Amino acid sequence: MELYIGVDGGGTKTEVTLYNPDGQTAVVITGRASNPNTVGIDNAVSVVMSLVCRALAEIERVPAGGNRTEAAECKGEHQPHPVSLDAHLTERVRGLSLCMSGVDRLDQMASLSSRFQAEFPYAKVEVVNDALAALTAGTRGTSGVVVIAGTGSIAAGESWRGRTARAGGYGNLIGDEGSGFDIGRRGIMAAIQYAEHRGPSTQLWDVAQEVFRVREPQEIIPRIYDSVHSIGAVASFARHVLEAVSQDAVALEIVKESARAFVGMTVSVREQLAEEVSNRIVLAGGLFTHTAVLRDAFDSSLRRVWPGVVCEPLTERPSSGAVLRALRAVHQEKMAISKWQQVMAGARRVGR
Repeated sequence: MELYIGVDGGGTKTEVTLYNPDGQTAVVITGRASNPNTVGIDNAVSVVMSLVCRALAEIERVPAGGNRTEAAECKGEHQPHPVSLDAHLTERVRGLSLCMSGVDRLDQMASLSSRFQAEFPYAKVEVVNDALAALTAGTRGTSGVVVIAGTGSIAAGESWRGRTARAGGYGNLIGDEGSGFDIGRRGIMAAIQYAEHRGPSTQLWDVAQEVFRVREPQEIIPRIYDSVHSIGAVASFARHVLEAVSQDAVALEIVKESARAFVGMTVSVREQLAEEVSNRIVLAGGLFTHTAVLRDAFDSSLRRVWPGVVCEPLTERPSSGAVLRALRAVHQEKMAISKWQQVMAGARRVGR
């Protein structure tokens, strides 16, 4: 029995999928955040290993052709993973793809790779940005571009030859154009500027007064800066901006600007890959998957500069994309095409 592990390590949660292609079985376990930049690299490793250990303990209990999904306890401090792993199972892990949020530097990748390689000596280990998990899940391991619009923003792509490129993803201080944080921030700014008679008329000030329970613009300051999650407090206002688009010109312009930002990222990725990329665009993140306003604006704007492009919402678990990456890293060059397609067909059922 060969085992393959896919990790989607995010800033809010971490999802691990353990897949056995022989028995067509899978275990999906979700736990707390594992972005090394926010929780630290030691805690990130601890979170992932704890979830992997639980998945390994469960995989032999799953009947052939089935899968199991669990949510790990997410309260309290980060707990270290068990000191020893079951050698019987770790020796069977052949591929491990760690798709981690905030991991972009070579030193981070090397550090994480070496630590997990020590735990799984017989596995081929890769460490990449978490955007590639969503991309691979959406394209089933083929060429394409993923555009993620959540609290933050990023675009990433993979060419037909396996070369990757990205645009954006630099965080709210120096990037995240078009993101929920960006839309929320612009919306709050527009509301304040109107209230202070230095901006165009907008309903967003009325909305801001209700949302933040304030009467004067300056009262918003503690609502944001004293919040435990100030970034989330700003990003949450994006929903109200999107809802106001049909009746508010200021909100509409904010959303159009967001769409233009995502188009710019998408085109950048395409140009970096010298156009050796398919016209398939995977849309991921809450702003795309839960609302049609931004999605439609992005789609129409992108078609003007990239005719024939096909935009599709992400419907698979990103961790299933990480599993596909683990499978591909091990078998892509050695397996016959027919066998590879069989493995892919089985992997698509992971986590559903």
